[in-house]
Amino acid sequence: MGYSDKQIEEFSNKYRQIINEFDSLMLNTVASGQQQESAKVREYLLHGVSRRLSVIKKSIENIFNGFPLDAKRPLRRGDLYDVQINMHAYVINLYGIFDNWAWAFVYRHGLLENLGGKHRVGMFKKGMLTHFPNEISEYLKERELGKWHEDYLKSFRDALAHRIPLYIPPSMLTPEEGDRYQELDAQKMGLINVMDWERLNQVEHEQESLGNPCFYFLHSFEGEKPKPILMHPQLLSDGLAIAEFGDLFMKHWESVA
Repeated sequence: MGYSDKQIEEFSNKYRQIINEFDSLMLNTVASGQQQESAKVREYLLHGVSRRLSVIKKSIENIFNGFPLDAKRPLRRGDLYDVQINMHAYVINLYGIFDNWAWAFVYRHGLLENLGGKHRVGMFKKGMLTHFPNEISEYLKERELGKWHEDYLKSFRDALAHRIPLYIPPSMLTPEEGDRYQELDAQKMGLINVMDWERLNQVEHEQESLGNPCFYFLHSFEGEKPKPILMHPQLLSDGLAIAEFGDLFMKHWESVA
């Protein structure tokens, strides 16, 4: 099932808002990074945070362009792979940007030894929360970003890096369409064996045309029931969170508790 006209309008407006806010955050990050005396702080802001912001923004743009909100038919296999590639880039950089902010803060205030070494550095590590200025620590607690990070972001990042990468099912099928899909799938090996590439292409094309586009993404939860997530609204929610937190962080990160 696709999005309603009202949802498409709402998501489109939020999408434009996020792109504008990312541009503003990027300028703020670069300006602040260039003013830092510490080479390590500059590196984490200019080559860490700003680079990841660029990749996250471009990934969101590519996903929304490659998988339109008003899509009526399943994406062709190559187009679906392109969207998944951008989802992978999106998730790994969304996860990493919080570490970049954390390292910039640690080096800015000389906290590495106090924390107990590099393995204690992280935006959501308990030891670090005591060093953030009140505006940042309270925001992290009130918005439950730690729970979002652990239950959603870390789960998908860990699966992507170490287990089963997230994917978007090629389509949503009715029972009848599912049966036809399996019938076609059974034909493919025989066609490969006899090297009937023309008929194989026809079978794959028919498979790709079955059903409706699937707007969900998911990964293996190692025996648990899969938890599909609606792609476009999740990207918008994540993007707004990054823009809002990034703006707050850049306003207060040069203070320490």
